[in-house]
Amino acid sequence: AIREGAEGFLSTQYSTITRYVIVMAGMLFCLYLTRPPPHPTISTFTMACLMSSTFCTGAFMSGLAGYIGMWISVRANVRTAAAATRSYQESIDTALRGGAVCGLLVVGLCVFGLTTLFMLFRSMFPDTPSAFTPNLLVGFGFGASLVALFAQVGGGIYTKAADVGADLVGKVEVGIPEDDPRNPAVIADLVGDNVGDCAGRGADLFESISAEIIGAMLLGGSLATSLRLPEDTTARFMMFP
Repeated sequence: AIREGAEGFLSTQYSTITRYVIVMAGMLFCLYLTRPPPHPTISTFTMACLMSSTFCTGAFMSGLAGYIGMWISVRANVRTAAAATRSYQESIDTALRGGAVCGLLVVGLCVFGLTTLFMLFRSMFPDTPSAFTPNLLVGFGFGASLVALFAQVGGGIYTKAADVGADLVGKVEVGIPEDDPRNPAVIADLVGDNVGDCAGRGADLFESISAEIIGAMLLGGSLATSLRLPEDTTARFMMFP
């Protein structure tokens, strides 16, 4: 029941987020069409296409990170509870493995996405300086931030609403303890814990890590450009963070 509820909530939430992503990508495309060419080797239309495509890519991967976090959590919950009947140590190990998988996947998806886009843009625009390439990745961070905003806020509101509702009905009206299995509202509370603390947190961490990496690359490229360093050294300044 918890798994079905969490998947149903994410399906509804992500369908709404997808509409906003499409609208924002169109607005971003139109905005960059009105700007002058950022570099002689990149036209205004090409820049607009790149920003909207990287925006959608960041939004997709941020949503994927959140969905994977929820998918793993609802399955690790059952295994952790089953392991607790045998040994507390086994239950702790199972919970830690589930959390480690989520954490490593979020970081791995972020690094994989940014590295792939960086290498793709370097092959598409070989005449463009390396220090300018991080400017093409800014849309990736914007897309990840948009999905993380809706996922974290929407999941948090649902989590607290279900928590307060379950406590009021159980404790005040019926007089049963908190999280008692006799209270059907506990299922909604546990669904909220998964979609808010796992799916929303996964998208939020993905957004934070991607923004930090892109910001560090921008600073490294600007520093190398201001110091007039050679091309190979400039690439090292950006790739080091």
